[in-house]
Amino acid sequence: SMLKMMILRGTAWLLLGRFVSQAIGLVSTLVAARLLVPADFGLVAVAMSVFMIAGAIVELPVGAALVQLKTVTDRDFNTAWTLNILRGAIVTVLMLAAAWPVAAVFGDPRLLAVISALAIYPFLLGFRNSRFEMYIRNMDFKWEAMVEIGTKVASFAVMFWVAFATGSYWALPLGLIASGAIALVMSFALCPQIPGLSLSEFRKFFGFSIWLGLAQIADSLRESATSLFIGKLLGNATLGTYSVGIQFADRMELFLYAPMERTMFAAFSSIQDDLHRVRAAYLSSLHASFAISLPICIGIGLMAKEIVAITLGPEWASAALVLAFAAPITAIYLLGAISVSIATALGRTRSVFLLKAVSACLYIPVMVLGALQFGIIGVLWAGVFGAVVWCGLSFRLMTTVIDVTISRQVAAVGRSLAAALVMSGAVTWARVSLFDQPVQEMTGLLVQAGILSSLGAVVYLAAHAGLWIAANRPQGIERQVSARLSALSPA
Repeated sequence: SMLKMMILRGTAWLLLGRFVSQAIGLVSTLVAARLLVPADFGLVAVAMSVFMIAGAIVELPVGAALVQLKTVTDRDFNTAWTLNILRGAIVTVLMLAAAWPVAAVFGDPRLLAVISALAIYPFLLGFRNSRFEMYIRNMDFKWEAMVEIGTKVASFAVMFWVAFATGSYWALPLGLIASGAIALVMSFALCPQIPGLSLSEFRKFFGFSIWLGLAQIADSLRESATSLFIGKLLGNATLGTYSVGIQFADRMELFLYAPMERTMFAAFSSIQDDLHRVRAAYLSSLHASFAISLPICIGIGLMAKEIVAITLGPEWASAALVLAFAAPITAIYLLGAISVSIATALGRTRSVFLLKAVSACLYIPVMVLGALQFGIIGVLWAGVFGAVVWCGLSFRLMTTVIDVTISRQVAAVGRSLAAALVMSGAVTWARVSLFDQPVQEMTGLLVQAGILSSLGAVVYLAAHAGLWIAANRPQGIERQVSARLSALSPA
């Protein structure tokens, strides 16, 4: 269908942009990790948490509202731009106000300068061109891909130059500020119409965005609370290794899911009046995305030790434990993220807020108790608990929003989950049987990583295919793949 083609084309563009930008982002993290020390990352993670909390307090996602509105006028673009400018200015003021108290609480005067400098970033982002969202409304995602790559290149160039020249933690905040400046310039260069200043459509945006804004507050509090508690209870060096391990998992989530979410939100918005189509699209998205993302996420978790040793070196060994937990957790979060995309597209933003608020309220106390009792391992197990709660609540949300039972949702992901468990067992057995001695040199690590990941991929594909045949070859991604393979093979 036409919609399917638009989703595929849009996702392909965003995937390309996301792949290049995340590759640059990953290289940026790796280079920074080689040039800086864990405590530097910890320091900047605390400053970023202040930015996230300040941003969350005045969150108003007007971009999503511009995409979801059935018709959009000049007055809408003007109001969106004005609201973003006001929001950026307020976040900047809040960060400047928080800089001294946070530096005092953490007993680190450097935080005063870092938080004050980072306050420039939201101010720059506030001025981005609201008319740029017109491309997303029209499902033309190539320009968004260009902006994403441009901002990452600028950020990496500045970060690398400062880190290489000075070896200073200033490389990280200055790289981020550079990305904000480029995002602002490119939004006008690619869409050279300047919106006006107006608040005439404020009520329209406020009605749609208020619940989404509150939902993003819950998200931000959840993430920043984790960073702040680790920094305060376990120290900057531990927070630094945690933040680098989590950045690996975040890059994966951004690459695997964010392009799909962007196009699915636009697509679900366009069919919001046909519930039967939305239900079918949801179940097939759930099935296909999990079949692809789960083995990647679990595979990275299983290979965390080798990945960190090869890319970051021995001084970051403790980041491997973080990655081993964070990567599989990412796959669980991706399941719930599709529900959020649908609920938002159907205008059920209050339900999205409740989902995020309840899961954050359940997670934060468990995380704090975990950190106090068991240190970093307690925080990581709290993350597993939080992900399972989030996934269960999001499945429950879909029963009310589009009337699809939890059992149908579980069935959509069942084969992938079973195949991933078989893969995990095979890789764990092979690691214990074949590689009982720890390997240090690079060649040995690469060989070990190559053998284990190849085994995992073969076992996953074989188990998935076997379960599909045992279930009498139902509709699904396996049938699409086998049809594609039959078409490619010579008659």
